[in-house]
Amino acid sequence: MAALFIIVWIIPAAWGAYSGYWRAARPALSPSEFATDIGIALMTAAAPIFMFHMVWVGAFMEMSGGLSALGSWAWYWSWITALIWFPLMVIAYIWRAMKIRKQDRAG
Repeated sequence: MAALFIIVWIIPAAWGAYSGYWRAARPALSPSEFATDIGIALMTAAAPIFMFHMVWVGAFMEMSGGLSALGSWAWYWSWITALIWFPLMVIAYIWRAMKIRKQDRAG
């Protein structure tokens, strides 16, 4: 059971970080561009993470016999894990954007 909960936290964190890293390929030049990029990364990350939670919570609830609360539990876990994957997404975006800016200044 402990391995399941580790996977439940690691996969959303990795996907969130990847989404932020991917979106920073063209760093923002203004706060509004930054907000737009983070919004797009958020939409890119949230749907697959929610689907991931629907699958594992669905499998767990089917095993225990109760599928009636599947949507609410998947929604709950998506928001709880967002406390980890959303900050990682923003950090990955900023880290890659700073790295690209540094390379542009050097070369």
